Amino acid sequence: MEKANSWLDVPSSLLGGGRSRFLRIVALVSLCLVLAFVYSSTGSASTASAFGGRHKLYTGPTSKAAVAQPSRAERRLMDAAGNATLGFGSIQFINLPLRFDRLDAATLQAWLSGIDIVEVHGVGTAEINDVGMPPEHLTRVKKAEKGCWRAHANIWSQMLRDKTPAVLILESDAAWDVQVRAIMRNLNQHFTYLLSAVQSKALPNPSFSGRGGGGPLVLDPSDPWHSTHWDLLSLGQCFEDPKNKDTAVRYPDPHVKPGNDYFGDTLGAERVVRQSGGIVCTTAYAVSQTGAAKLLLRSAVDLDNPVDLVMRRMILSGDLVTYSVMPTVFAQWEYMDGIGMYERGANSDIQGANSEGALNLTGWETVKKTGSVWQNKDGHPSIAFENMALEKAWSLIIGESPLAASQFNEADGN
Repeated sequence: MEKANSWLDVPSSLLGGGRSRFLRIVALVSLCLVLAFVYSSTGSASTASAFGGRHKLYTGPTSKAAVAQPSRAERRLMDAAGNATLGFGSIQFINLPLRFDRLDAATLQAWLSGIDIVEVHGVGTAEINDVGMPPEHLTRVKKAEKGCWRAHANIWSQMLRDKTPAVLILESDAAWDVQVRAIMRNLNQHFTYLLSAVQSKALPNPSFSGRGGGGPLVLDPSDPWHSTHWDLLSLGQCFEDPKNKDTAVRYPDPHVKPGNDYFGDTLGAERVVRQSGGIVCTTAYAVSQTGAAKLLLRSAVDLDNPVDLVMRRMILSGDLVTYSVMPTVFAQWEYMDGIGMYERGANSDIQGANSEGALNLTGWETVKKTGSVWQNKDGHPSIAFENMALEKAWSLIIGESPLAASQFNEADGN
């Protein structure tokens, strides 16, 4: 029987074309190995080798903003985070069916900024009946507040039934910048770095189809916000507690006005992404599946607070893993004074109308010049829009023609 070739004989038997062909094959194999290494380092890989570097954690007033050149893997995440749903499964917009004005305001903002929103009907007081409400050890939550909670809870519940990924929830008075997609794309890089810096691990997921927990951070464009690592990502709170304020990354953002205060530190054109200390207001937040389950369970056991304060208490107790951004990406708008909307109660679906006193219409002269009836919510310290979509809508859509040019004119008989 002829003796089989040894493994040392294999190259020559395969190549059979001499030394030059052998060298070409060696070069080809080497190139393939290099390409494989590059791909593995920029795909869904551990973040340890995928960052562009030069980030810096927040260290107080002397801290400089993080400046980093994103890696290829990071850019893939950033692009996903800047898409029409801002990197989430969907953007759910809560609105009472009777608030056509708020639906129109959100529609204009979404169209100008290039994002896709899905209207979800809010829950009015007429739909609230004690028999269908959870237990409450303190009867302090108003009917309107229960309706607000239920509108959010309907989304959490639907998420769990459909096994949907993280969603972004907006309330009906949410406002945002025309450049919100660029803002979120920029935020994503620094949020990813913050999670890496704190050595974040995937949260335990007790669902039947859950993947457990404890996994490392990976760069996966199908989940650019790493939703298995947190319960809430607050993007529109009206108050944030100083607790955990130093577990943060400070970074430059050209789409934010300078001069904002971060617990005694004056920011430039910068934001800070941080571990939350406890928020108030649910104007805009992303919720993961674990977050939806925790919130649905907690409020089903004891509805003892309005929805934002339920969240706040759970954050303070450590039950909700939450991150936030300051200044916020989203904020609340309200109608400007002197156009009759305050008297209608149009600035709050919970507080209602204020019909005391004479109707104030002194603000219409300003509206005639600007074409805007909207303004930032008074008393919210973390609003720093560079180009608020509602305030810019008239000039972007109509142009230079003033409102007065097309208003009813009694002298013209129209």
